[in-house]
Amino acid sequence: MQIKVDFLCRDSILAAPIVLDLALFLDLAARADQSGVQEWLSFYLKAPQASTDAGPEHDIFIQQTKLKNTLREWMGEEPVTHSEAG
Repeated sequence: MQIKVDFLCRDSILAAPIVLDLALFLDLAARADQSGVQEWLSFYLKAPQASTDAGPEHDIFIQQTKLKNTLREWMGEEPVTHSEAG
């Protein structure tokens, strides 16, 4: 099996692993029957999109939490929350 990716951009060659991560995550989303805008991948994007009228989230820490919680949900784990208990 061979995968060939023509990644043409003006960015650094260090961005290539990000493209591979996105390809793997999008394949994972397809296997989880997810389609359309993938807000949980906004962590990787300079201009994230949103599927709701609330608009995209630009806080990188919230984006990272969405990414982690989506993956945890698919694994059957409890989501990470940073709320204080009692």
